[in-house]
Amino acid sequence: MCKEAIETNGLNQDEGKARVDELANIYADMEIQNVSVSGNKISFDAGFSGMDDTQPDDIKMRLDEYLTMNEAFQTKSINVS
Repeated sequence: MCKEAIETNGLNQDEGKARVDELANIYADMEIQNVSVSGNKISFDAGFSGMDDTQPDDIKMRLDEYLTMNEAFQTKSINVS
Protein backbone atom coordinates (compact mmCIF):
# COMPACT_ATOMS: atom_id res chain seq x y z
CA MET A 1 0.00 0.00 0.00
CA CYS A 2 1.15 3.53 -0.77
CA LYS A 3 0.47 6.52 1.44
CA GLU A 4 -1.40 9.44 -0.13
CA ALA A 5 -1.67 12.99 1.16
CA ILE A 6 -3.77 15.52 -0.71
CA GLU A 7 -3.64 19.14 0.38
CA THR A 8 -6.79 21.05 -0.52
CA ASN A 9 -8.38 24.45 -0.02
CA GLY A 10 -10.51 22.88 2.70
CA LEU A 11 -13.14 20.16 2.97
CA ASN A 12 -15.35 18.99 5.76
CA GLN A 13 -14.69 15.49 7.04
CA ASP A 14 -17.79 13.86 5.52
CA GLU A 15 -17.15 15.35 2.06
CA GLY A 16 -13.50 14.28 2.11
CA LYS A 17 -14.38 10.70 3.04
CA ALA A 18 -17.11 10.62 0.39
CA ARG A 19 -14.59 11.68 -2.28
CA VAL A 20 -12.17 8.92 -1.27
CA ASP A 21 -15.02 6.36 -1.31
CA GLU A 22 -15.97 7.57 -4.78
CA LEU A 23 -12.38 7.14 -5.93
CA ALA A 24 -12.44 3.52 -4.74
CA ASN A 25 -15.76 2.94 -6.52
CA ILE A 26 -14.56 4.38 -9.83
CA TYR A 27 -11.39 2.29 -9.81
CA ALA A 28 -12.77 -1.09 -8.75
CA ASP A 29 -9.29 -2.60 -8.36
CA MET A 30 -8.18 0.16 -5.95
CA GLU A 31 -8.15 -0.74 -2.26
CA ILE A 32 -8.24 2.13 0.22
CA GLN A 33 -7.63 2.05 3.98
CA ASN A 34 -6.97 4.41 6.89
CA VAL A 35 -8.81 7.45 5.52
CA SER A 36 -8.22 10.63 7.50
CA VAL A 37 -9.62 14.08 6.76
CA SER A 38 -8.39 17.00 8.78
CA GLY A 39 -8.78 20.63 7.75
CA ASN A 40 -7.02 21.01 4.43
CA LYS A 41 -5.58 17.49 4.24
CA ILE A 42 -6.93 14.13 3.10
CA SER A 43 -4.69 11.15 3.70
CA PHE A 44 -5.16 7.45 3.07
CA ASP A 45 -3.38 4.26 2.09
CA ALA A 46 -4.08 2.86 -1.38
CA GLY A 47 -3.05 -0.07 -3.51
CA PHE A 48 -4.41 -2.26 -6.29
CA SER A 49 -5.81 -5.71 -5.65
CA GLY A 50 -3.85 -8.37 -7.45
CA MET A 51 -0.82 -6.12 -7.98
CA ASP A 52 2.10 -6.75 -5.68
CA ASP A 53 4.31 -4.28 -7.53
CA THR A 54 2.18 -1.11 -7.24
CA GLN A 55 4.35 1.98 -7.45
CA PRO A 56 3.53 5.46 -6.08
CA ASP A 57 3.39 6.78 -9.67
CA ASP A 58 0.60 4.27 -10.47
CA ILE A 59 -1.54 5.66 -7.65
CA LYS A 60 -0.67 9.29 -8.45
CA MET A 61 -1.71 8.81 -12.07
CA ARG A 62 -5.15 7.58 -10.97
CA LEU A 63 -5.52 10.43 -8.47
CA ASP A 64 -4.61 13.01 -11.10
CA GLU A 65 -7.04 11.44 -13.56
CA TYR A 66 -9.87 11.38 -11.00
CA LEU A 67 -9.34 14.98 -9.95
CA THR A 68 -9.12 16.19 -13.56
CA MET A 69 -12.27 14.35 -14.66
CA ASN A 70 -14.38 15.20 -11.64
CA GLU A 71 -13.07 18.53 -10.40
CA ALA A 72 -14.16 17.24 -7.01
CA PHE A 73 -12.23 19.88 -5.09
CA GLN A 74 -9.27 22.17 -5.57
CA THR A 75 -5.94 20.66 -4.69
CA LYS A 76 -2.77 22.42 -3.67
CA SER A 77 -0.57 19.34 -3.77
CA ILE A 78 -0.60 15.56 -4.01
CA ASN A 79 2.07 13.47 -2.34
CA VAL A 80 2.28 9.70 -2.86
CA SER A 81 4.93 7.62 -1.14
